[in-house]
Amino acid sequence: MSSKAIQDVVICLKDVNVVYGNLAALYEVNVDIYKGDFLGICGPNGSGKTTLLKTIMGLLKPLTGQVALFGNKVEDKIPKETKFKFGYVPQISDIDRNFPALVKDVVEMGRYAKAGIGKSLTKEDKQKALDALKLVEMDHMLERPIGHLSGGQQQRVLIAQALAAEAEVLLLDEFTSALDFKMTEEVMELLDYLNHTHGITVVTVGHNLGLLRAYCSRIICIDKIIAYDGTPKDPELDVVINQIFH
Repeated sequence: MSSKAIQDVVICLKDVNVVYGNLAALYEVNVDIYKGDFLGICGPNGSGKTTLLKTIMGLLKPLTGQVALFGNKVEDKIPKETKFKFGYVPQISDIDRNFPALVKDVVEMGRYAKAGIGKSLTKEDKQKALDALKLVEMDHMLERPIGHLSGGQQQRVLIAQALAAEAEVLLLDEFTSALDFKMTEEVMELLDYLNHTHGITVVTVGHNLGLLRAYCSRIICIDKIIAYDGTPKDPELDVVINQIFH
C-alpha cells in the first residue's frame, strides 16, 4: 500500500468510463496521482492516452464515474482556482518562423490567464514570467521570436508559460514527438529537475518506453483499461508491454 496520504492526491479518477459514439475510449479507469509524482503514461495508438489527459483537464466528460482534482469533485466544469494549478504542454509541430510573438510574450500569456484577458500585467506578473524563463534556462532568449527557436527550446518556453501561471501539475501530451533524441533528453532532464527540486508533479504521455523508464518514478500502461500501474523496474511491466503492444 502506498505511504502517500489521501491529502496528497492531486488527481483522482474513480470508475471512469469515456465513450466516443458507441466506442469505449476508457473503461472502468481508477487512478490516483499524487503530489510529486513523475508519471509516464504509455500504450498503443488508440489506447486512450490522450483521452485520459483530456478527461483530467475537463475537455471530455465521463459517461460514468468521477474525476476529482485537489480533493474537489469536478461537476460540469473545473473551477478557475483549480484550473490554474494545471499547466498543459501540447505536442508541437514546427512553429512558423514568421510568427511574430517573442519568447517573453508567449510566457507572459501564462500571467494573462491568471490576471484576466484585457487586464494589464503588473511588475510582479512580468517578474514571475521572467523567473519562469530563468527556471527553464531560456531568459537569454526572451527577445527572440519563438519561431526562430529549435523544437526543444520551444518546448522549454511552453513549460515556462505553464510555470508563469504557477502551475503545480504539468500535463504533457507526446511532447517529444517533434524532437530529436538529444532535445528530448534535455527536456526530460528539465522535467526531472522541476519535479525533484521544485516539487512540480509531472504527468507525461509518451511512446518511448525506454525514456519513460529512465526518468519516471511511476508508469501507467493503458489499453482502454489500466493494464499496469507501478514502478518502471517491476518485471510485470515487461509482461504487460508484450501483451498490449504485440
